[in-house]
Amino acid sequence: MPTSDPDSPRSPPSPWPARLVLVAGILLGILGAEATLTRRASLIGVDLKVYYLAAETALAGGDFYAASPDGHPYSYVYPPITLPRFYPYALLDSWQAAFAVHTAFNVVCALGVAVLLVKFTERYREDSLPWLDRVLVAGFVVLSLHSMPSMLYGETNFSLLLCIVAGFWWLDADSAESASSEAQGETGSEARDETGSEARRASLPVSRETLAGIAFAIPAVVKLFPAAVGLWLLRAKAWRTIAAATATGVGAFAVGFAAFGVETHLTYVRAAVVPRLSGEEFVGGLDPATQMVTLRRPISVLFPSLPESAYGVLAFALLVPVVAYTFRRIETPIERLVAIFVTMTAMVVGFPSLLLYFVFVFFPMIPLLYLLDSGPARKLFVAGAFVANFALTAANVETLVTETPVPHASLAVLDPLLALATPPLYGTMLMLAGCVLAVRRTAPTPTAPS
Repeated sequence: MPTSDPDSPRSPPSPWPARLVLVAGILLGILGAEATLTRRASLIGVDLKVYYLAAETALAGGDFYAASPDGHPYSYVYPPITLPRFYPYALLDSWQAAFAVHTAFNVVCALGVAVLLVKFTERYREDSLPWLDRVLVAGFVVLSLHSMPSMLYGETNFSLLLCIVAGFWWLDADSAESASSEAQGETGSEARDETGSEARRASLPVSRETLAGIAFAIPAVVKLFPAAVGLWLLRAKAWRTIAAATATGVGAFAVGFAAFGVETHLTYVRAAVVPRLSGEEFVGGLDPATQMVTLRRPISVLFPSLPESAYGVLAFALLVPVVAYTFRRIETPIERLVAIFVTMTAMVVGFPSLLLYFVFVFFPMIPLLYLLDSGPARKLFVAGAFVANFALTAANVETLVTETPVPHASLAVLDPLLALATPPLYGTMLMLAGCVLAVRRTAPTPTAPS
């Protein structure tokens, strides 16, 4: 009996579970946007105002790390080399004009992410996604409750997410092409296909591995924690990509030191890096109203008296077994996507991440919604993605109960659950369980010793 090629297109399971998740996310996002626009309009452009004022202050020769908009407790928190990206905004008449330009840029980046998510999904399907699903993927990326805060606040997440997904696309394209060449062999038309493949690679001014490294480095320079993608690169033995990412990151900071000086970078470390490394807010239990999706929350609730440094250590200690288990075998597309998903979720929930950082798991969450085989693993994954759509905290639910017909008695049940974890964290745990089960089901059956 012929055996199937693990990298050959898979028979697509029903798209309806994925559609349910995407539709629910879009509807919740629209409701969340309406609530923000009507009840918390002061939050519109709140992060963009910081970038705008920082750029204005820098161009005027001031200390941009000390510049905070009126009524806003935060100032610029990115490395100095990232600030010139916002200089053009300072040339506009107002922050509102800058916000309009920035929002248009965010939408374009989000649509770019959606295109790549669709391409990733179709790469390993038997056929193309229907237009309904393409529209739903785009709608989810742009409009879901995970996405709306980044859009409305004027965050930078979508451009950084586009870099990450593009990096995986280039890296995966190279892996898929290599696997295809190996499977085809060296004779006849197959040899000509491989020769053509090599010619296409040679025609690129920069190799795809290098492009991937540059793409991965950009988010790591801006927000630091995306450097955790390097864990997957090490497992995949993507040495050229690692070298390119390292060179890009080191080069960016070197240029930053030359342009802004040592003292500005010391200010950056004191004002932005050190406070984010502190675990002080977790001592005694994280405030249920804090907008975070992190494993450190339940640890802090269950063990409120630990030293502040212990919460991060314990969070990553809980994630290590899952990462190690899914990293064992990465031979098939599903195994690779599962391992990447575990890497991305560990990156998000291991650190003290804001709820709006959940967008960083869109890849490969959305492709996996369509590609996982029907069965218990997919059911867990879909259920987790659906639960994660409810990007809410205890404070949000209390407001919802107060202003809607939802019974007040529900707070007695929901409050302790939401104090322990947010729905995106509960959903993430379900998805990780589905990933473990998916990898376990693909593991080869051991043969009995002779």
